[in-house]
Amino acid sequence: MAKNYFQDGTTLVFKNTGATTLLSGSPVVVGDMLGVAAVDIAPGEEETVIVSGVFILPKKAADDIAIGKTVYFDAASNHITTTAGSHTKAGKAFANAGATTTIVPVKLNV
Repeated sequence: MAKNYFQDGTTLVFKNTGATTLLSGSPVVVGDMLGVAAVDIAPGEEETVIVSGVFILPKKAADDIAIGKTVYFDAASNHITTTAGSHTKAGKAFANAGATTTIVPVKLNV
């Protein structure tokens, strides 16, 4: 193994600086990346956030998202959307998610 190898890049340690517990499976913005809490993360605690893989996340119901489409995370509404704006890039839709569905599988950070 290379001497400068750090890790495989699928997880990182994240400190919850907010006032509420981040529940396991919740989207978590980490800088310009989107992750998913691996376990519940209480305020002030540090725990694992997964930043690679495919996760089923809540989406804006009105958005018709095609497989492979770049999607973004709207932290204010806690939903995946197709609107870039000031939202955090989440990754790519891993399946079609029509305009009445409320979830979409997302391949994170690609």
